[in-house]
Amino acid sequence: MKQNDWKKGFTDALPIAFSFILFGGIFGMLSVQTGLSVLESVGMSLIVFAGSAQFTAISLLSDHASMWTIILVTFFINSRHLLMGLSMSPYYQPFSNKFSTIMAFFLIDEQYAITMNHFRHHKATQRYIMAVSFTLYGTWVIGTWLGTLTQSLIPDPEQLGLGFSFTALFLALVYFQFTSPLRIAVFILCGVASVLFSFILPYGLHLLAGGAIAFAIGYFFNNEKVGEQPDEVKEGVTA
Repeated sequence: MKQNDWKKGFTDALPIAFSFILFGGIFGMLSVQTGLSVLESVGMSLIVFAGSAQFTAISLLSDHASMWTIILVTFFINSRHLLMGLSMSPYYQPFSNKFSTIMAFFLIDEQYAITMNHFRHHKATQRYIMAVSFTLYGTWVIGTWLGTLTQSLIPDPEQLGLGFSFTALFLALVYFQFTSPLRIAVFILCGVASVLFSFILPYGLHLLAGGAIAFAIGYFFNNEKVGEQPDEVKEGVTA
């Protein structure tokens, strides 16, 4: 079981890991073009590990924005992680506070989608969570490093039509969350709300607003037993 958890987490994350190498490379290329060194570019991926926030940060750097502006914008963009963390917390209750605190660093959209899909059918284990998290983290950092070294070899994502690839990726991940009419309705409602909010809210706050709506609906109207283990593994959650 221990080995299978590592292998399962790695294989589940592998398709996204390939895209992380490419998009990490694009980030590395753009960050060097913005004026960051190789060490600074890779260091940002090592310390921040948040694709959308990193791309926004280098865009603001190219516009000569102040440090506090970059910090504030990054905070707003990543504030959605608070809502994701709240929805994942029931599955992390069997684990120590130390483990949960450390793994919170690796919480990104893709890691959230993969692990939540897995938790619906299998028990939550530390090894599975770490396997997914470390695979995504490692490929993002490696991709960034390769991008800083091989700038001329990385194609323009717009020319290849890669701009929609992350959207398609998230749609594929979300598909496995469509387990009830309520979930489908919430997906459509919050998607529309986020688009409308984008016209009036700056710095990615429209995503936080859409997430807040989904959280409120789930809190007041969802009758699912969140965090309950599948019947075949109710004997206990282990590492």
